[in-house]
Amino acid sequence: MPDGSNPLAVFAQEFEATGINAGTFASLAGQKAFRTATSESITCDEELAKVRERPAPWLGLHVCTVSLRVVDRTATSTNAYTAPVSVMLNCPPAASAPSDRCTMVGFYAAPSRIVY
Repeated sequence: MPDGSNPLAVFAQEFEATGINAGTFASLAGQKAFRTATSESITCDEELAKVRERPAPWLGLHVCTVSLRVVDRTATSTNAYTAPVSVMLNCPPAASAPSDRCTMVGFYAAPSRIVY
């Protein structure tokens, strides 16, 4: 994250990059709309050119780009599309990771932040 940034603001910005903000959420809720997403493909770590160029700064940090098949449904329509999202996971043996699992430490949907 940029120095001095508010993590909640960054999270909201990335969530809005998926196409939903406060205004559209209210509108869609009134239409009984919902969104589902399934993973079509996942590419991680050294499989990504940008990660090969700039490796993770510590052992246990993993970066993946996930291609999501997204379906938006309302009472009157359906819209399907594919969206790339970058996900960062902190896993053992990282000192800051839980000893028995990985934790998500970030996700990015804005085109400028997606890792390929």
